[in-house]
Amino acid sequence: MGLFGTFNQQAYTLITLIKMVFSGLMLLTLTACAGTYHSYMDTLKLAFADIPNAELSVAEVQQSQYDLLYVKHGDRAQAVMVLMHLEAGQHKWISADNAMLIMEHGRLVRTLGLENDLLHLTNTINDPVRRRVSIRSDATWLRLADWHNGEYGYALRSRFEIIPAQHLTVFQQQMNTTLIVEHVKYEDSANYLRFDDNWQNYFWFDSESGTLIKSEQTLSPFSQPITMTYVSRIGRLLPQLSTTNTGGSQ
Repeated sequence: MGLFGTFNQQAYTLITLIKMVFSGLMLLTLTACAGTYHSYMDTLKLAFADIPNAELSVAEVQQSQYDLLYVKHGDRAQAVMVLMHLEAGQHKWISADNAMLIMEHGRLVRTLGLENDLLHLTNTINDPVRRRVSIRSDATWLRLADWHNGEYGYALRSRFEIIPAQHLTVFQQQMNTTLIVEHVKYEDSANYLRFDDNWQNYFWFDSESGTLIKSEQTLSPFSQPITMTYVSRIGRLLPQLSTTNTGGSQ
């Protein structure tokens, strides 16, 4: 079972893997350095490993030269994605089964490999999540979404709730976070049957640094939630957390 659907292991041949690896290498312009090449290959082994409910150690995350992301889509097993490209403020993450998540400031703005891909999201510059420090509980956000299965220009309206001092446990360590709860309403009538036009998205920010370390985003009433844990960001914060915990702080 792949991250976003049934993954045919036999069809995923060695030739396909080699093409994808070299495509990623070209995007990141790493072919000029042999040491970096081998480091990147090690990262690919982690991200492309066919491991049910993948779990990495802190050492594996901290030693990786490239950012890694835990992703859990609905009831499917947790997978690892690797940051393949950073372009025009968009982070592009790829999985073993060739799915891609494209994000702006932690917000999913486009997907590849879902049953009904998100093609476009408007008004992202006014997304309150981009300005976590100044976000207020009465903030609202309206945008339009286009979908692969023929729905275009559908309006989604959000309001936000701020919940401070929320504890999040990652790598067996407790982190203090500020939780932003986004209440989303799908305002237009859809082409498909749905039972609920309201849902919540969740964004956990490290309280000390303001770094987004986890989110759970549901893109539409007809899709399953996608939970993303930024393990590389957390790995960079852990030395500071370990020092703080040694001093007895909670």
